[in-house]
Amino acid sequence: MKQNILKFNFKFKSNDFFVTEKNMFAYNFIKMWPNWQQHSVYLYGPEKCGKTTISQMWLEVSKGIYVSSENFEDFISDDLNIEYIKSNNWLIDDVDDLIAMDKNLNSNKILNLINIIKDSKDSFLLMTAKKSPKQIDCDLNDLISRFLSCIVLEVRNPDQELLLKIINKYLNDRNIYLSQKKLNFIANRIERSYESAIEIAKKIDLKSLETKSNISIHFLKSNLKI
Repeated sequence: MKQNILKFNFKFKSNDFFVTEKNMFAYNFIKMWPNWQQHSVYLYGPEKCGKTTISQMWLEVSKGIYVSSENFEDFISDDLNIEYIKSNNWLIDDVDDLIAMDKNLNSNKILNLINIIKDSKDSFLLMTAKKSPKQIDCDLNDLISRFLSCIVLEVRNPDQELLLKIINKYLNDRNIYLSQKKLNFIANRIERSYESAIEIAKKIDLKSLETKSNISIHFLKSNLKI
């Protein structure tokens, strides 16, 4: 099936995000908010696949509260304020890492939060993770069951063809045009991830402006260290 690159083009503010078949379902679902059939969503995928960007877009429009390992204890305490939980939207980043940090305590806190959101009419919860719900090492079966009952969305890393298209589209938008040989040279030497493709394209754009040099294979090797 042909893979098309589309520029992210609605009220979420991101000029660097590209919708592809690897993230289209997750993109469309996030775009549907607040018309979700359920109030808890579990978004997972490998590091640098783009799920952080997607979740941050939702956080922006939902005016939600961002929770990570750094502030988890501040917001998700043993004594949860139910009305406060129900009056806000929530993003828990890397929920699988939080569980790994303290399987018993954090698992129970997350379960309580999900249960509160479940009974709420107005609040929503988006959780991100690197692992699918079935792969999480958790002794609390009720929590795994809750994860599985959420809307579960997967974002996958791009394949080589998609890396080429992301890099090429980003550069073309800045009036930089590379041959297929140069694009292949880049794609064969970078990590196969959405983030890496955007990062290397930005570096090419910046370095070409700084040095005012033609973008040759030598330029790519010496300036980008790839």
